[in-house]
Amino acid sequence: MFFTDRRKSPRYCCQLPVFVNEKEMHLYLCDLSLTGCFVEATEELLLPVGEKITLTLFLPCVGPLPVEGIVRHHGTPDRIGMGVEFLSFPDRLHRVYAKFVKILPILEEARNLYRELVEMEAR
Repeated sequence: MFFTDRRKSPRYCCQLPVFVNEKEMHLYLCDLSLTGCFVEATEELLLPVGEKITLTLFLPCVGPLPVEGIVRHHGTPDRIGMGVEFLSFPDRLHRVYAKFVKILPILEEARNLYRELVEMEAR
């Protein structure tokens, strides 16, 4: 079966702490884009699709960043969690977030190079 990727912007693999205000729980997001993220969660922690939520993203070298979002999906059977679309950042903090996301491709490139070099050393 063929699925069309409907994402508005590229997604980057990362492991960052996030606080879900509605559940007062600390979780981790496993990928991030300019317009949303995927928060890893067990089934009992999932919020309903369509529910508006407030997250606090903990960005390295930046700090905590609050964001309003909406739960768009619960992932797949292989990867359960919450796909969250960002709706708004307070006090023009979207500019800070956009700068952070801009460095993610460079970090991904560095991570891939590191893995490649480590694999070469192991041979």
